[in-house]
Amino acid sequence: MNNLLDFRKNARTSPLHYLILAMGLIFVFGAFSIDPAKHCVEYSCPIWLHGLGGGIGGLFALGSFNALWRGFEWGSRVDISRRALIWWEGVSPVEERVIPADEISVIQIDSSSDNTKIMLLDPHGNRVHLPEQCIPFRYNEWARQVSQTFPHITVKEIEG
Repeated sequence: MNNLLDFRKNARTSPLHYLILAMGLIFVFGAFSIDPAKHCVEYSCPIWLHGLGGGIGGLFALGSFNALWRGFEWGSRVDISRRALIWWEGVSPVEERVIPADEISVIQIDSSSDNTKIMLLDPHGNRVHLPEQCIPFRYNEWARQVSQTFPHITVKEIEG
């Protein structure tokens, strides 16, 4: 099946989680290795700033390590035989959530701001919940392929 219609990611294969872990550890290391009396030049380095930087770095590193350790995963797939869009997000074993294709009438792509957003709308115009990270970032291609798979779904693009 097409990789846009069968999209799977997990923390262990995502470079972002390793980057967050590394940056968090750098902040923790910096908090314990920088001596304000020695390393601050013409401006003051409040001692609490080191604790705050180390604490925030520790939280980021711990959160990222937890996602890597537990195997956090996310993704979606189009199941043609069930006429449904299936998505999941969480720690394995992940509960799959099913959106019947008949509950989706419009895929709306909003490119009017710097951050492109995508929404699924039901026949009454209400939003159908689907986290954006569970679908491929190439929203236009994904929406077009879903629309080709289920012709009753239209793609609406909003541009600024």
